[in-house]
Amino acid sequence: MESRHLSEPAWSAFKAWLLKLHGVPIARLRLLTGGCPAEELPALAKELKRVRADFKKRPNEVSAPADERLRRDYAALGVPWSAWGEVAREVQRDLKRKRYARWTGADALEFPEGPSTADLVTVLLFGGVEQARPHLLRRAPRAAGSLEALWCRWLAGEPLEPETLRAFAGEPERLAEPLYTPGIEEVLPLFFVEPDPARAERALEVASAQRGQARSQPLRDFLRSLLGLWRQDTSREEARARFDTSIATVSPSEATHLIAPAYLYGRYIEDLPSHTLLERVGSRLERTAAPARVADVQPVMEALAAVEDLTAMGLGLRVEQRPGDVLLSAQEPEAGGGDEFL
Repeated sequence: MESRHLSEPAWSAFKAWLLKLHGVPIARLRLLTGGCPAEELPALAKELKRVRADFKKRPNEVSAPADERLRRDYAALGVPWSAWGEVAREVQRDLKRKRYARWTGADALEFPEGPSTADLVTVLLFGGVEQARPHLLRRAPRAAGSLEALWCRWLAGEPLEPETLRAFAGEPERLAEPLYTPGIEEVLPLFFVEPDPARAERALEVASAQRGQARSQPLRDFLRSLLGLWRQDTSREEARARFDTSIATVSPSEATHLIAPAYLYGRYIEDLPSHTLLERVGSRLERTAAPARVADVQPVMEALAAVEDLTAMGLGLRVEQRPGDVLLSAQEPEAGGGDEFL
């Protein structure tokens, strides 16, 4: 019996794009739930040809929050979904026009507490260190006692000792607390600020066991590469590649999620001032090209190809969704498997 294994995020992303097509014929409904009986495969095969043709033309446009599930799938798959190049051009244009002067001029009434940390990080990424630094130093006292305050001081050029960050993180088991704040993605890197493999590995175990952590997989892969660096079984080049993959999945609205990985990059891979590290990150993001068409998204097209191959055998198509993966096989679907749209 022919079969294909797909990751759950790849199948989920494929289904998301399938549902964006106009109209949802019954063959597609059955495919999304349990599969397709042999007698309906000819109709499904024709439909799949239309799906492939549509994917070749359809822009790979992913928006938030409408496509939040698709964003999570892309993050788990390591597929960049947002063109940072547009953000870079906007920041650089505004730097030339002195737009950021309004943060301190007459228009500053719009920003009673100053610009947000996310805005300041975005400006830092693309060369605005002089504009951002005074606001970072003003923002730090307002956020005293928080992780935000520590990062604001570091981004402004002040030293930040690893011991301070380690103390802020607490014990790895705290990551399992349901109301643990800040979020796991922001705090998990803090367990890696000192080369303590047992503590870092435990934090990874606890974080990985939490529900809904598929989206942070690229970050965790980067952190695991740091474990490899400490143990001398991973090269700096590999760790650098993992870092590039992890930051490519961060959206412009989540700019603050770039700070901790940049700190770790500077600590273990390339020792540079904080603003230089952020500018290096910005340069990498600017060059990260999001796939232009759905047909350029390899995991989605691999899922489509798997369905096409099994459909062509004419034996039926069964879809079995299991924890963590999806099994497609060339056989009749289970009784009632495709009768309801879930």
